[in-house]
Amino acid sequence: MTVIKEILQLKFGFEEFKIGQEETIEALLRKENTFTILPTGTGKSLCYQLPSYLFEGHTIIVSPLISLMEDQVAQLREMGEKSVIALNSTLDYSSKQYVLSHLHEFKFIFISPETLNQKEVLNQFLNLKISLFVIDEAHCISEWGHDFRPSYLELKTILKKLNHPLTLALTATATTSVAKDIENEIFSSGKITRFSYSVNRENIFYKVQSCEDKVEYLQEFLSDKNIPGIVYFSSKKEAERVSSILNSSLPYPVAFYHGDVSATDRMKIQQQFIKDDIRVLCATSAFGMGVNKKNVRFVIHYHLPDSLENYVQESGRAGRDGKQSISILLYQPGDERIHYYLQEESFNQKRDLLFLKDKTKEELQKYETILTDIQKKWLTQLENNDWDWELFERNLNLKQFEKKSKTIRMSEYINSSICRRQFILNYFSDTYQKIEQPICCDVCQEELPELHSNVEEFDEEKKELNSKEILKKLFLI
Repeated sequence: MTVIKEILQLKFGFEEFKIGQEETIEALLRKENTFTILPTGTGKSLCYQLPSYLFEGHTIIVSPLISLMEDQVAQLREMGEKSVIALNSTLDYSSKQYVLSHLHEFKFIFISPETLNQKEVLNQFLNLKISLFVIDEAHCISEWGHDFRPSYLELKTILKKLNHPLTLALTATATTSVAKDIENEIFSSGKITRFSYSVNRENIFYKVQSCEDKVEYLQEFLSDKNIPGIVYFSSKKEAERVSSILNSSLPYPVAFYHGDVSATDRMKIQQQFIKDDIRVLCATSAFGMGVNKKNVRFVIHYHLPDSLENYVQESGRAGRDGKQSISILLYQPGDERIHYYLQEESFNQKRDLLFLKDKTKEELQKYETILTDIQKKWLTQLENNDWDWELFERNLNLKQFEKKSKTIRMSEYINSSICRRQFILNYFSDTYQKIEQPICCDVCQEELPELHSNVEEFDEEKKELNSKEILKKLFLI
């Protein structure tokens, strides 16, 4: 038995590796920079956790969401790993200073790109022996880095300052263009080993549901489903509104989760959902990425996702245990308009910055009070890139075209008459050939598959008490 197989059994309690894990780990042990694309639910975190125990130094994990960091930290601590910390905005000033002064005591350090890009933080990391640098959910470099989180584009510079440590990029979804973006922004300094596996999840049934009243459909669909599920929203306000309606009309607890909920309450809600105390979560994209809940039986998109990447990424949070699950996209004609509007708004905000390209640094300071937060972030990014306005303008136009094209493809998916699973595989240039299976999508069959629950029934009294407790925590009553 190999050393990594022994660690897999003794430390993680698994007999065998899942697809792609062993190959990725072996490449890292050969000290090869690695880029791995694995389908959602196949245990990407093991790819960096296991080899870290064979390295002497620290493992840095750049992670996009607080919910994801907290979930990974909790998992490691449940395994008995004490030297793990998440360095993010949930820490108050004194806690952050303590962590920074004791960084050398932590084996696993989770951090957002924004926090890592802070000068005082990066200076502390320069003193560490970094054995492995991980970019988790690496598609965010392309999806968010060119839009509202430019700190992702600073990772290339940060890696250079850290003297190019052994690097691993992980994601579940990456088209050819997104993969190229990741390689250009992370691995431009040298050779990489790449592993790419099919995005296909055979246990997920795909359905597009046209409906006049989405809330009414949810109430009817969920009325007899005592199973865990997620309903995704693009609007925080709508997530709260629908959550309130469902919580008062269904015989089990429903809650909402988004970025404006306090960090403490987000962690409580996440744990309640993981433990099945909350059955249905009405959430924005702030929830779910990498969260380890295996028995989610359905994912419903209340609002239209802006791309198939995001749709597949979020739908993939269903059925991580391999059991039959479903993904339903609720659609009304014209749902695409909100994305075109938001894309235009984002484009205009960045385009307006071009007015400043001939200004001196002193002149720029005069405009700080009228700039939006996003514009200020991009101005900082431009400064860090030696004011390369030409590159900024080129990427601006390119990304505007790409984002609109992705939304158009999302519309094509909705109206397609071919198998939805095959449409997804074609989009990702997936060479996997769909096996004829009795349960696939609403194009291949009309009836939804039967879903089995493995959680206990809720009685009305327990639901009422649980609902009151949730409201107390959410509204500090």
